[in-house]
Amino acid sequence: MSQPVPVRIRRSEDGKLLLITWTDGLSCHYPLSLLRKKCPCAVCTTEAKSKGPFYIPLYTADAMTISEIKQQGHYALQLIWADGHHTGIYDFAYLRSLCPEASEASDV
Repeated sequence: MSQPVPVRIRRSEDGKLLLITWTDGLSCHYPLSLLRKKCPCAVCTTEAKSKGPFYIPLYTADAMTISEIKQQGHYALQLIWADGHHTGIYDFAYLRSLCPEASEASDV
């Protein structure tokens, strides 16, 4: 069976969630704060590793707002944040691993 891919991607009405529906029917509601904290770019991952497990970055409202979502090929999304940060490429497998609803479904 192939890896699920997004079939619908949108922001919640209040702008605090990224909503993704996958080909297998799972709907994921990603808090933007989670996606920003888990940004996979080199700068963010290096900063998190160097500061330790208890590091809590401080973000402005712009850092928690997505201004644009771009699909990267057939494998990932690039999130453009309102503060200008744009280097995080979230591949579909990584996004799926971050899905709060996926972890709940596996607990059943």
